[in-house]
Amino acid sequence: MILSGHQPNYWPYPGLIGKIMKSDCFMFVTKVQFEKKSWQKRNRVRTKEGWTYIQLPTITKGKMDQNICDVMINNNDGWREKNYKTIELLYGKAPFYKEYKDFLDDLYTKQWEKLMDIDIYIMQYLFKELDVKTKILYDRDYEFKGKKTDMLVDMCKQTGCDTYLSNLGSAAYVDISCFTDNGLNHQYINYTGTPYRQQFSGFEDGLTILDMLMNCGTEKTKEILLDDSNYKFSELNKEL
Repeated sequence: MILSGHQPNYWPYPGLIGKIMKSDCFMFVTKVQFEKKSWQKRNRVRTKEGWTYIQLPTITKGKMDQNICDVMINNNDGWREKNYKTIELLYGKAPFYKEYKDFLDDLYTKQWEKLMDIDIYIMQYLFKELDVKTKILYDRDYEFKGKKTDMLVDMCKQTGCDTYLSNLGSAAYVDISCFTDNGLNHQYINYTGTPYRQQFSGFEDGLTILDMLMNCGTEKTKEILLDDSNYKFSELNKEL
């Protein structure tokens, strides 16, 4: 059984959803420190010149050590209108915009207080839209011990999974020996992706999955994310 985990992201990039699809179980990790400049509160959308951020304003003054699960949105910013208008301006003429407009209307008219709630709401929508079969778990239902790799090992033990799947960006802190010493396996995954037609000429990599959905639609997006040729995998317990 393969487990992966990640912090909730705001309109995550395709590789995160792909990693979840390649896992048997996925854990939303929210009881860890919030990073002010992170994908938890922003992501990249395509513009004619390249890309720009859509982002959520958060309340951080005097709260530098707060966990993700405690981060509040600054609702005095007018962010709903800003985000909605930016998406409409950039993707209103995209081939599949109308398929997702109802969800955008719903998302940006709801009253959101916590950052993790809107992030998880978006990701749950993506799971349903893309027919993700992975079992979704929430760290609010567990008490994990340790930090970094020790916490990941405990996550595997408490969920009954024998292999943990990490994105390549985690290599800076993952200690593979901690897994093997506990009779567990570890594997790296790196989403390499594939170009697709975007709203403007050329191809801009590293964008939110929203860009792929707007330009490719649900079925093509699902096909891209399920295709193993769009990833690199390490051997078990090896670096990538």
